[in-house]
Amino acid sequence: MAKILEAKEIYNILKERLKARLSGMPTLTLASVSIGKNYSSQVYRASQKKLAESLGVKYLSLELPQNIRVKDALAKIQSLNKNKKITGIVANKPFPSNFTEEIIFSAIDYKKDIEGMNPYNLGLLFVGEPLFISPTVLSILEFIKMSGTDLYGKQVTIVGFSTLIGKPLALILGRKLATVSITHVGTYESGKLPFYIKNSDIVVSAVGKPHIIKGQWIKKGAVAIDVGIGEFKGKVVGDIEFEKAKRKASFITPVPGGVGKLTSLFLFKNLIDAYKKYA
Repeated sequence: MAKILEAKEIYNILKERLKARLSGMPTLTLASVSIGKNYSSQVYRASQKKLAESLGVKYLSLELPQNIRVKDALAKIQSLNKNKKITGIVANKPFPSNFTEEIIFSAIDYKKDIEGMNPYNLGLLFVGEPLFISPTVLSILEFIKMSGTDLYGKQVTIVGFSTLIGKPLALILGRKLATVSITHVGTYESGKLPFYIKNSDIVVSAVGKPHIIKGQWIKKGAVAIDVGIGEFKGKVVGDIEFEKAKRKASFITPVPGGVGKLTSLFLFKNLIDAYKKYA
C-alpha cells in the first residue's frame, strides 16, 4: 500500500521559508493577468491573492475583457514590464482562441517571467542554466524528493507534452540521469500508453483527463505523481485511478491536496528570486 504524499506535510515548512526570505525586503508586487472569465482561472487567482496577502506581498489583478484585441493586451503587458514596482508577472490560462501561449509569454519581460515560460527562459532551461523553472515543475520535483527516490537510472514516464510541464520536466529529469519517456494523446490513442506506465519507476501525469491512468497499469513499487485535475461522478479527481493505484505504488500524490497545493508556493519562491536577481 502506497504512502500518500500530501502537500500539508511540507506546506507550512515551505511557507515559513518564504516568510524568512521576505523578511527585511521591501514589499514585492505580483501582477496577475487574465483574459476573459474562466472559473478555473478565477479559483487559481483567488488562491494566489490569499497567499500573497499572508506573505505580505502586494497582489495586482489585471482582468482583461474576452474580446480585447491582441495588440491592446500586449500593450497592457508591456506597461507592467516597464513598471519598476512590479516584481513578477503571471499570465493565467486559458487564453481566448485568438491568442497563443507564445504571443502572451513572449510579451512578458524575461526578468519578470516567474513562470519560466518566456522563450528566452525556456532556452536557458534547454542549456541547463534556467533563470526560472515552472512552479508546477518545481512542485513535482519536491514530491519526488519527498519520496526519497534516487533518479539515477530510473525509468520515468511523463504523460503530457506541454511547454509548462512535460517538456521542461523531461529536460530536468534527463539531466539527473533518469531515462525519460514523454507520452501524449498519440501514445494513448495507439494503445501503447499501458506499456510505458507498466515499465516505469516513476509516473507523472499532467493531462487533466479523469482516471486516464488505470490503477492496474502502475508498476509495483512505483512513484505516482498526479498533476491532472478533473471531475468524475461529482468529485474532483486526478488522471490516475487513485484507489487502485495506491495498492501497487510505493508513493502516490492525491488530487486535490497534492501537486497543485504547492504550486502557488513555488510561484512566490520565483517572485523572490526575481527580486534578488534583478531589483
